[in-house]
Amino acid sequence: MHDGIRRIRSLSDLCDDTRGVSAIEFALILPIMLMLLFGITEFGRAFDHYRKVTLLARTLADIASQGDTQTPMAAATLSDIFASAKLVLTPYPNNTAQIVISALGVAADGVGQLPRVCSSYATGNGTARAVGTAADLKVPEGFQLAGMRYVLAEVSVPYPALFGSNIMRLVGGANNQFTFKASVPWPTRGGQAVKSTYNEIVLPNGKACS
Repeated sequence: MHDGIRRIRSLSDLCDDTRGVSAIEFALILPIMLMLLFGITEFGRAFDHYRKVTLLARTLADIASQGDTQTPMAAATLSDIFASAKLVLTPYPNNTAQIVISALGVAADGVGQLPRVCSSYATGNGTARAVGTAADLKVPEGFQLAGMRYVLAEVSVPYPALFGSNIMRLVGGANNQFTFKASVPWPTRGGQAVKSTYNEIVLPNGKACS
C-alpha cells in the first residue's frame, strides 16, 4: 500500500514538473510570438503606406501634366490639385506630405542626360527646385528626345510606426519615423509649345523653358 502511495506521489510530482516546464517554455516563446505578430502587422501597414505614397506621386504627375487654362498655371489651381490628390493617402494622415511639382525640359540638341528645371512649385512645407540644370536628376528613358518637356512629381511622407517606436528610433531616426519618398516623371499632356515642338506647362510664378 505504501508503494502505491509513493507511486501516486511520484506521478503527482512529475505532473507538477511538466506543468512547470510548460509554463517556462510558454514564457520564453510568448515574447517571440508577439514580436512576430507586431512585425508582420507593422510591415503590412508600412507596405500599404508606401504604395499610397507612390500612387499619390503618380496622381499628382498625371493631373499636373494637363496644365491649366492659363499660362502660367494659377497657384490656386495647383493648391487645389495638391489638396485633392492628398486624399489618396487615406486613411493615413496627409498633413505632413511634402510635394514638389517641377516642369522639366531636355536640351534642344538632345545633348546630355541632365534635364533643366524650367519652373517648380511646392507645398508650404516643401521646397521648390531651383530653376536651372538639375545635377541630381537624369532624363528618364523615353524622355531622352531633343526639346522634350515633361513633369516630375516628388512626394515625401513621414511614416509613424504603429508599434516598436524604440526600434524605429534606432533605424529611422530620433523622431521614430521613416520617410517614404516617390518620384514620378510624366509626359506633358496640356499646355502649349513655346520654344519646342513639345507642349509644356508653366507652373505658378514660373516661365517657359528657355
